[in-house]
Amino acid sequence: MLMMALLSPALDVRAITTVAGNVPLNLTSRNARILCQLMDRTDVPVFAGCPRPILRAPVTAEDFHGDSGIAGLDPFEPDRPVDPTHAVMHLVDTLRAAAPGEYTLVVTGPMTNVAAALVLDPSIARGISRLVLMAGADSEGGNITPHAEFNVFADPHAAAIVFEAGIPATVMSLDVTHTVRAELPRIERLKALRSEKASIMIRLLEAANELEARWKEGRKAPMHDPSTVAFLLAPQLFTSTPATVSVVTDAGETFGQTQVSTAGGGLHDWVTSADADGFFGLIEDILERA
Repeated sequence: MLMMALLSPALDVRAITTVAGNVPLNLTSRNARILCQLMDRTDVPVFAGCPRPILRAPVTAEDFHGDSGIAGLDPFEPDRPVDPTHAVMHLVDTLRAAAPGEYTLVVTGPMTNVAAALVLDPSIARGISRLVLMAGADSEGGNITPHAEFNVFADPHAAAIVFEAGIPATVMSLDVTHTVRAELPRIERLKALRSEKASIMIRLLEAANELEARWKEGRKAPMHDPSTVAFLLAPQLFTSTPATVSVVTDAGETFGQTQVSTAGGGLHDWVTSADADGFFGLIEDILERA
């Protein structure tokens, strides 16, 4: 996801904010800076955010994503440090100063930072044209519990705040991300590019496939987070339906479940399908131009 965003000249990446997610905050902050350095984009600042959820006990996913959170690459300490400003305050300050609808926020982890910013100053919503979220599941069920997707389950109270904020959102749930996978012929086409950045992408995809195979032999890695940036670059690859999304925050077996209502539409575009070959064609095009 970060490679696609940082390498595409079509996107103006102003900042990366990190949060505790698949691995703790110190590692997500380091990994974001690693990718910036490898992509020759150390001009993009990285702001570290919330180290834990708003209310629930912290939950991470090293068992699935590996201890480093960046499987396929050898971690190192990047040259550029984390910005000293807290990610939540950066969001508040930036969006307060923004023109109406100036920013698109791409959120591919727990929504703690965005929720905290909206609680501190609800008026900042005016500076956001759209949220693009990797969040939730409906027909696919969950990937951390039978009902809940990890990003929402990791901080359902934050997700509820964000979905209730009245901001237009495109929601990339497991319903669609599970249909776009790193099948071997797609990786083979990338190998023909023979560039350093293509090699990094291939290592990440192959490592993701190895981790996925731990859970189900032969199954390839779904493109969860990259779907958000793919939507920004090529929205024609996706179809969606207007909806209103809510989150179960009551304790019980459905804790963290996203509930999707399409009756009467809504501000949330629930993405239902994707052109998987077109998706990987987009990645190939980005790498060819890098």
